Amino acid sequence: MGSTLYQAYSGTDAFEADGALPLEILFNMYPAPQHLVTTTRTGITSFEDLKGKKVSLGAPGSGNQVLARMILEAAGMDPDKDFSAQQLTQPEAAMALKDGNVDAVFWNFAAPGSAVLEVAAVRDVVLIPLPEELVKKVVEKNSFLFPYTIKKEVYPGQTKDTLTVADGNYLVVKKGMDETLGYNLTKTLIDNREAFMKVTQQAVHFAPESSSVGIIPFTPGAVKYFKEQGIEVK
Repeated sequence: MGSTLYQAYSGTDAFEADGALPLEILFNMYPAPQHLVTTTRTGITSFEDLKGKKVSLGAPGSGNQVLARMILEAAGMDPDKDFSAQQLTQPEAAMALKDGNVDAVFWNFAAPGSAVLEVAAVRDVVLIPLPEELVKKVVEKNSFLFPYTIKKEVYPGQTKDTLTVADGNYLVVKKGMDETLGYNLTKTLIDNREAFMKVTQQAVHFAPESSSVGIIPFTPGAVKYFKEQGIEVK
């Protein structure tokens, strides 16, 4: 995830004790929008309605939780005071939301996410949008994030599109990877995206135009591949 990658590369926040890590990008895989999910049982219809509720931020140390806390900080909301913060893994959060043991869940994954569909199979799910001003504030403060709209057709029962922020998912290597190896890996994965489409729909993003957009430097072999495609990495 871009948020975690940025912290690791810069040696900040969760990686402050380790210091900056020698990392480079092989390629940008796909966007992962942050989902804020509840059910019709909770009465939550807006971001502000989280106050006083039980909300899962994700597993401890996960990129999901890092991003959830960034959003809450930008909103001026303290998860230790404004609501009852839970730290559940994805399967745990899905079960808890179905059983009513939590009121809302932050999840970060490509849409459609299997966890949301799992809950939607037995409950009427509601995707909560982030306020437009909050999205703007989060993106301005964290340059590796970007606005994203989850279309209403993506999940059952949604009547409106859902505004949120998205993180990128990157394939990352240790700095200093052999240029030929980096080139061959990048070329093989992107040129064969049709084969990956049989595994995940997100492989549609394995295209040079979108795969060459990064937040830290690319490994030299990847840069060579993109230049062959007539694309300058960003």
